[in-house]
Amino acid sequence: MTAARSEGASLPRAERLREHAEFQRLFRGGARLERECFVLLWTPAPGPRAAAFVAGRRLGGSVLRNRARRRLREAYRRQRGLVSGGGLRLCFVARRQAVEAPFAQLLSEVAEALGYAARRLAS
Repeated sequence: MTAARSEGASLPRAERLREHAEFQRLFRGGARLERECFVLLWTPAPGPRAAAFVAGRRLGGSVLRNRARRRLREAYRRQRGLVSGGGLRLCFVARRQAVEAPFAQLLSEVAEALGYAARRLAS
């Protein structure tokens, strides 16, 4: 038995960053913003807004890595309206605090980071 999802309670496939070349572009030349729970890599790009959520092995086992990605994805999903329109590629790299911090703190950090990226994109 699965829990019913409310309308709009997931991140659409079109908003997920999936191509290897996009990841390489972000890691090599994207702007970097460090927070306690994650590192945000972002770059302007043509097309729709897309985001990725990654967690390295040094974070811990698969259970912790998956939990960190799920928490970051949900925090981003709730705050993605702060960055309107498209033309932006984002990659959230989880840190240990992404698993341990209260969800309210994670929401706050994601909102702050997205607001920063939106201001930089507008200028």
